[in-house]
Amino acid sequence: MAESVNESVASIESTLNSVERALERLRVGAYRQCQVCGRAIEEAELVANPVLANCPQHPELS
Repeated sequence: MAESVNESVASIESTLNSVERALERLRVGAYRQCQVCGRAIEEAELVANPVLANCPQHPELS
């Protein structure tokens, strides 16, 4: 059971880190831009995943 709790905590921490990075991108005006190529991230993509940092061309880096 402790392993399950540790996995849950790790998952929550990962989500929190993603949200904090998204908020920082929002603060600096880079929220809708791919962090790799600078391409605009489509609104529908951000609706589906609000913490998305990269365009579909760079999914392995998200």
